[in-house]
Amino acid sequence: MIMEISTDERFLECLRYLAAKLKQPLQKVSDRYLLLVPPTIDTYYLTDLLVYQIVTVMKARYLQDKIKINRTLLIKILVNYDKKTDMVIATALLKLGSVLLLDALYDFGISKLKYRWDEVAQLVNENRAQLTQKPLYDELLRFLILNMDHKMKEAHVMVVNDCPAVCNSKLEPIKTDQTNVLDALVEAAPRQIFIHIDQNMAPETVKEIQQLFPNCICIEYSAVL
Repeated sequence: MIMEISTDERFLECLRYLAAKLKQPLQKVSDRYLLLVPPTIDTYYLTDLLVYQIVTVMKARYLQDKIKINRTLLIKILVNYDKKTDMVIATALLKLGSVLLLDALYDFGISKLKYRWDEVAQLVNENRAQLTQKPLYDELLRFLILNMDHKMKEAHVMVVNDCPAVCNSKLEPIKTDQTNVLDALVEAAPRQIFIHIDQNMAPETVKEIQQLFPNCICIEYSAVL
């Protein structure tokens, strides 16, 4: 049986991600976007893809709407904070059938997750006056980074084509939508970070990484791609 997954404009990003992963064409029908999933697609694989979109894209949107501090990096860090628990709950909440409306899932189907995210948003909002002070804000970011779930064992920050980039253990640039090194590191969520210093690596970049990712930094020298 073919499964229909659709959404309004809000979660087109999610549908594009699914279409790319499943190698299926995306369609536009009236004011909605539609993806047809053939029955040959493994259900467990599809569930994993959908859960990932819930705990990343949907969580980010919810926090952006709720948190009264316009700090992009904070949102990215909060998305990765306690992600494993979010994924367990999202998996239990997600029910696959012949039709799945991503916008309806967000509006009505993940209330248990939204309750968890509300607690985080409320805590940030209650302390937003203090968080306008950079030392306290940076301290919050450090705390969250130290306690967020790690996605990879190590990452390397090095100069690639004259720009700082985040690479994997084989020193290959990590594919990411993030152009800012700090944002890319948060998305990669490494357990350990190796910073490769050369004449093209700005001292300010090194200092920012050391401040926000304490206790997991190693400095190396003269690595240029």
